[in-house]
Amino acid sequence: MAWRVFAASAIGKSHIDLGTQCQDAFAREVVGDILLAAVCDGAGSQPLSQVGAEAVSRLVVADLARRASAGDALATLDAAGFASMIGDVVARARTELTVAADAAGVALDSYAATLVGVVASGDGGYFFHIGDGQGAAEPRTEEAATVMSLPENGEYANETYFVSGKEWREHLRVTPIGLPIRTVALMSDGAAPFVMTKGNGSLYRPFIDPVEKYLATAADADGCAALATTLADPRTYRITGDDKTLLIALWQ
Repeated sequence: MAWRVFAASAIGKSHIDLGTQCQDAFAREVVGDILLAAVCDGAGSQPLSQVGAEAVSRLVVADLARRASAGDALATLDAAGFASMIGDVVARARTELTVAADAAGVALDSYAATLVGVVASGDGGYFFHIGDGQGAAEPRTEEAATVMSLPENGEYANETYFVSGKEWREHLRVTPIGLPIRTVALMSDGAAPFVMTKGNGSLYRPFIDPVEKYLATAADADGCAALATTLADPRTYRITGDDKTLLIALWQ
């Protein structure tokens, strides 16, 4: 058994209309039987948020992959140990972003991006999360409930929290996945309206079931291309104008 990972991003209708870039990004690695993945959504109000989203996702996953390759048992740490470790990982990414911001003569907030990620074996692991976006881990047994990592929004509409924020540690959330996993999904908030049920209680079966069925037998490149086509479908414009990123990992 091993992880198979499929992911894609698609620019939202609002960004097409404005002539701006897609501000979502993702990164993923599999080291042995450990899935390491992250999805980031750049703040639309910041000029370099797409750079921040790409950098944060890439730096976080690369650091986790380095630790896993060195033999660190990331997925089986206790909750306190994992929280400490992932805090160090995010801090290192922030340090690199700060160096880039200083060199470019811009504020760190110019790179503002949210972060939702996962470290997991087939037997469990952890979500880690700053801001909006969502994570879902489906169990291998029908009796168990889907484990969710839900968005954290601020006091006002469309307000959330970013890796670049001064209070990022207070908003870094860790959710244990304490059961054998069949499927992991990570998504930006633009994809959530059609991937999740209303109220975010679970994955929306009419969408996710045919997607999982196709990906289960698809070649890696074909699966990623199909996800990209689905996310870019103009029918999604009726649901959301935002950029959309979806990462699906299957334990097979």
